[in-house]
Amino acid sequence: MLLPILVLACAPAFAADGAAITEQAARGKAIFNDASKKTQCATCHQLGKEGTAVGPDLSQIARISPKALVISILSTRTVHAKEVQLKVGRKFPGMIAKETDIDLKIYDLSKLPPEEMTVPKTAVHAVRDNGTWKHPPESTGYTNEQLADVIAYIRWVSYGDTKGVSPAEVK
Repeated sequence: MLLPILVLACAPAFAADGAAITEQAARGKAIFNDASKKTQCATCHQLGKEGTAVGPDLSQIARISPKALVISILSTRTVHAKEVQLKVGRKFPGMIAKETDIDLKIYDLSKLPPEEMTVPKTAVHAVRDNGTWKHPPESTGYTNEQLADVIAYIRWVSYGDTKGVSPAEVK
């Protein structure tokens, strides 16, 4: 009974286009999905069928240069995060997922993983540009090698890239 489980665990992963995962992309996948870190990418981003679709779809930026991707990963601010202040006085970093005439579906980024909540618009005092919330990887101290591995994973999942990314490309 244990053998089939081992076989499944060892089966190679494949990108949407059928490309087998490279060693570098596999390392990047491990970093992306590392549940032991509170700053894991998969907490807010979905890539392939893994993770949570709170933050932007990373496959949409997979083809930009590695250096530009690093700037996005390490950015201290993002246009997607807003400061949400409720009329009851609570203020928190949030990402608006959906807006209707009546309410806002917001992810509270002060919670890990981000907590989904629906707030009536009448309960919202203001939604402003965020000046304090920081994208979590900004403070993790990832090495150039780790960043290259994560980018290789993003590219592999997004369009089957198997060339990899050199750590020199992220500097």
